[in-house]
Amino acid sequence: MSGSMYDLSVATYSQEGRIYQVEYATKAVENSETVIGVRCKDGVILGAEKQKFSRLLEDNTNKRIYNIDLQTGMALCGKLPDGRNILQRAKAESSQYQDMYAIPASAHVLSDRVAQYVHAYTMYSGVRPFGSATFIASYNTFDGYELYMIEPSGNKYAYHACTHGKGRAVCKSEFERRNFKDLTCQEALVYIAKMLILAHEEFKEKKYEYEMTWITDNNGRKHQSVPQDLINNAVQQAEQLIEQDQIGE
Repeated sequence: MSGSMYDLSVATYSQEGRIYQVEYATKAVENSETVIGVRCKDGVILGAEKQKFSRLLEDNTNKRIYNIDLQTGMALCGKLPDGRNILQRAKAESSQYQDMYAIPASAHVLSDRVAQYVHAYTMYSGVRPFGSATFIASYNTFDGYELYMIEPSGNKYAYHACTHGKGRAVCKSEFERRNFKDLTCQEALVYIAKMLILAHEEFKEKKYEYEMTWITDNNGRKHQSVPQDLINNAVQQAEQLIEQDQIGE
């Protein structure tokens, strides 16, 4: 088999031990709009940018962040139809766990089950990997606030802060400069907005909208959308910070 044919099936390893279709799925996520997850001292935030590619689109169309249950949210980075398939599986797993044990599934348990589902699509030649990375944010009384990211390969990791998509390099740089564990969720909103704006700085002519949700001590530890006025205010402050940084340079 020639080297160029190792990518014809997800069930085939290359001579270097690589699975090319999984790498292609990861590349689809890397070329997607940016998604961010951050744990703060009083909660966890999920944020996403969405390009408005037509004036005819309604606001908040094609959401990237969804509820799984009252205290758990999921953000989708990459191909949205693939992500929504994973979302439905996560909801089914959460509901089944609740029915069986009479308590909500923690992010640790849920991410483990969803990761196994995602991994199954990297094992058989009749399927293809999901072109989506998923972020799971949650709160439970045993583990507190949790944040996980599941990659197209089926790997899952727990994070204090994580990102994926086109702007991941910019966001990781900001993560290294700032300790979000010392900030409240309200204080962190400005820096989340700043990262999402910088993520598409080279595409200024295109219009974007921002989606943010949080689970905090102040909202009863439920996964809810950040009020739009707070998002708008955070975006304005972030734009001012970016201007100040550019002047300083």
